[in-house]
Amino acid sequence: MTKQKELIDESEYEEVEDPDFFKFENVGDKVSGELVDIGTSDKYNFGLYTLEKPDGEQLRFHGSAHLDTRMKRIGIGDSVIVEYQDVEKKEKGEMKLFSVKLKKRA
Repeated sequence: MTKQKELIDESEYEEVEDPDFFKFENVGDKVSGELVDIGTSDKYNFGLYTLEKPDGEQLRFHGSAHLDTRMKRIGIGDSVIVEYQDVEKKEKGEMKLFSVKLKKRA
């Protein structure tokens, strides 16, 4: 006797991220803190950034084609503000547009 595999409709599920993962969902969403790590997402081949907030909490977020170009000037130890500003229609879908602000050095 063989068991039949149940067919599961995965469209009813969403990807679960780490608890410290921040997802830019709405225009105006923003994060700020000191950049403590830069990596690359294996799944999406975009940047993977970790910020530490003043209270010591760390959060991570994925880059994108637009955001990664903005983050190239940012190095470990830099204080930044990253804000999701707009969406641009593209041939293959939509591209999120970001503002990245680097804290001025004294």
